[in-house]
Amino acid sequence: MNKQTSAASPILIKSAVTALCVIAGISPAAAADADPVEYVRVCDAYGTGFFFVPGTETCLKISGYLRHEVAAGDDVYWGGSLDGLPGKARATLRFDARNETELGTLRSYLETRFEHKASGERVYISEAVIELAGFSVGIADSLFANWTWGAGNVIYDDVIYYSGDRTMQASYTHDFGNGFSAMVGAEEGNGSWELEAVDASGVARREWFDLRADRVPHVLGGVKYEQDRSTLFGMVAYDTRYDAWALKARANFDVTDALSLFVMGAYQSDPTRPNYYGSWYGDWAMWGGFSAKVSEKATINSQISVEEDGTWNTALNVAYEVVPGFKITPELDYTAFRGFRGHEDAFGGVVRFQRNF
Repeated sequence: MNKQTSAASPILIKSAVTALCVIAGISPAAAADADPVEYVRVCDAYGTGFFFVPGTETCLKISGYLRHEVAAGDDVYWGGSLDGLPGKARATLRFDARNETELGTLRSYLETRFEHKASGERVYISEAVIELAGFSVGIADSLFANWTWGAGNVIYDDVIYYSGDRTMQASYTHDFGNGFSAMVGAEEGNGSWELEAVDASGVARREWFDLRADRVPHVLGGVKYEQDRSTLFGMVAYDTRYDAWALKARANFDVTDALSLFVMGAYQSDPTRPNYYGSWYGDWAMWGGFSAKVSEKATINSQISVEEDGTWNTALNVAYEVVPGFKITPELDYTAFRGFRGHEDAFGGVVRFQRNF
């Protein structure tokens, strides 16, 4: 009985396959000759999350986040009370593609954002760059911000801002080894800046100035020195449209595995002139803060910043990871306006809900 069943099985299986092929309109011979399916393979050359694009040697990583924020109290950027409980939602998708070439790693990186808030909705490209052999070209936050890692780990880290807006750019970075690297770049510039101007008759008034380069792109350069528990930065940038300079220096220290500190200072050549890179009021500005991991799930982040015209700001938050990939961050902020932006105190708060993937 067992032998009869075993002998009959291949015949039954072949008949079933033939019947399915006929129903699907495929000849049994074509089905037998079909190429095997190429399943997605993990690519571990560039870290976790990468996989090979089928049929290529390109590794791709898709990631992003969904974020919701609700603010309350005063406007800590410009003063005055907020209207109700303004909220903001953002969804971000990131695509990171890399493969090896005779010139090194070829990388293309794209980040798209979808935002909704009371003032309306918008979809835009936050970053889109191509990198090869130390060269980079595309659109991203100004190198004057990115090269020095922005500011601290608070939500409102830019009440006293540290660079111009997102811009088209090109740069070259050279790694000299032993933790030392240097960068040179050129940028289009973007956005506008409000300053007080005095006309020919001596009357002072506020004007908005276009910060895009005119005929020659803005230029900048930086150096970086990285060690196990510290990183030092230095930068210089030149606004070619308004003949204005800006300098920046930063130091990061990992005191322990749970505690990190940073301090950053910046100076501009003439605060009465527009300057794409000098986006603070007064000659100089400073930022400093810390991040302290106090438990497996909670990290306290703080920052204080001040600009030469008298305005200063401080922020404190707790980033709490509810489960892996989902974090809730309540933050308190205080700004003492003592210069161009007014002479009042603003106290506000924001709660951020963010799911990373």
